[in-house]
This record gives sequence, structure tokens and C-alpha cells, in this order.
Amino acid sequence: NRIKIDLLSKSYINSKRLLHEAEEGIINRDYEQLNSYRRIVRHIEYCTNCLDEKSRFIIQNEVIEGKSGKWYTEFYSAPSYYRLRQKAYEEFFRCLEK
Repeated sequence: NRIKIDLLSKSYINSKRLLHEAEEGIINRDYEQLNSYRRIVRHIEYCTNCLDEKSRFIIQNEVIEGKSGKWYTEFYSAPSYYRLRQKAYEEFFRCLEK
């Protein structure tokens, strides 16, 4: 699951960056490419917003912001984080499949 989260995070962050660069005129992308980036961003944000507060907090940090390592230590003990992370991943993946 961690690999999937890392890939989703990279896809989300890259899509957001490319959309921003296209809007600023830094890069040139065709309409279909831009729509593809928008769909990725919207779907990930929609699924994140459907989660309960704790799950959303974890996905927000790990997917939307791309944090890794022990970012959670100021919020959770390791056992609590791993339990909550597992639940967050399951909820998030279930929503993505819809």
C-alpha cells in the first residue's frame, strides 16, 4: 500500500504542478492533457474529502503534501499512527475504485 500511496502522491503533485505551469503560460499542453491532469487532481481531492477527519489528515499529509518519514510523531504514537494509517489507506483506496 505504501508504494501505491507514493505513486498517487507523485501523480497528484506532478499534475498540480503541470496545471499551474500551463495556467501561468510556462508550458504548453493540449486540452486533453490538461483535462487528464484535472481529473487526477479532482478525483484524489474528492476521495480525500470523503474520509473521516483522522483518515483525511493522514491522506492529506501523505498524498496531497507528499510527506514521508516520521511526520506523524508530533500527532500520534507509532502504534496509533500505523493503525489509523491502515484504516485511512483502506478507505481511500475503496473510494478511488468507485
